[in-house]
Amino acid sequence: MSREDFVAVASRLFAIYLFLLFIRQVPVSVQLFGQSDETSWVALHAAVIGLGLIACVFLWFFPLTVARKLLPVMREARSEKALDASVAMSVGLTLIGVWVMAYALVDGVYWLTLLVRMQRANATSFDWSPDQIAGMIATPVEILIALWLIFGSAGIKRLIYRYRYGASSDAP
Repeated sequence: MSREDFVAVASRLFAIYLFLLFIRQVPVSVQLFGQSDETSWVALHAAVIGLGLIACVFLWFFPLTVARKLLPVMREARSEKALDASVAMSVGLTLIGVWVMAYALVDGVYWLTLLVRMQRANATSFDWSPDQIAGMIATPVEILIALWLIFGSAGIKRLIYRYRYGASSDAP
């Protein structure tokens, strides 16, 4: 695989990520459209979602164009090496772990900031919603999963190969 191919794959993964973010905003959008009397905010919200979906489509259907625009022109000869399936899976699992860790750290900072602010304000009568409690519990679980993906990719890879090819067969 060339470096353009790697960036093209990353571009498609980013398109999926953006699409999922916009899908998560659908309930908020429906609620905003139903409650808002100001059409300017509704139109702005719809425009942002529309532009985001257009960006997703562009990133999905033209990943090599994006890759060529992002990467500088290389003057030296290419030194491409074939990436076997085992190494590619290890790299992929590690990258997914880094991605999950980035989300978990942001969530952790949010919850720690909220807890510190609550303690400083002496808010004893604050009622935690079920969403907040679930989010606080999910954050350490996300960190553990991310650490497992980053540092335990060899074990995960063996587990995947065992289920894919069977316990007695030799996996690649």
